[in-house]
Amino acid sequence: MKKRFFIPACVLSITGIVFIIYAMGHPELSFPWSTQITSILYGLYADAAVMLFLLAFMKKISIMNILTIIFEMGAIFFLVQSILHVYPDGHANWYLPMALGLNSIAIFLNSFQTWKKSKENKAETRISEKQE
Repeated sequence: MKKRFFIPACVLSITGIVFIIYAMGHPELSFPWSTQITSILYGLYADAAVMLFLLAFMKKISIMNILTIIFEMGAIFFLVQSILHVYPDGHANWYLPMALGLNSIAIFLNSFQTWKKSKENKAETRISEKQE
């Protein structure tokens, strides 16, 4: 476990829980912007906390792993937004295409990582065969 990621993740989680408890006790308070912007900010906050927890427990951290996680979390976020914001007939919902696009990028990155590792393994196998 990496403390440099775990401690901020715990602080974000505790702060979020305290904020929710305070907000439930004071329903008269609100933000000056729309609820859609508020839900997007809540989602980004939750994504940051989850990302820090994942980084705290990952054994090997690479930029490709972090990018894949970010795109997958973005896909989940926009999928949830598409479920929560159902519009009447005739109105476009751009959340679902965004979720599908981010998921496609994450799948591509994951496939690229797998291809790269298999290529490295083949190269190592060839080197070991030549040495024998």
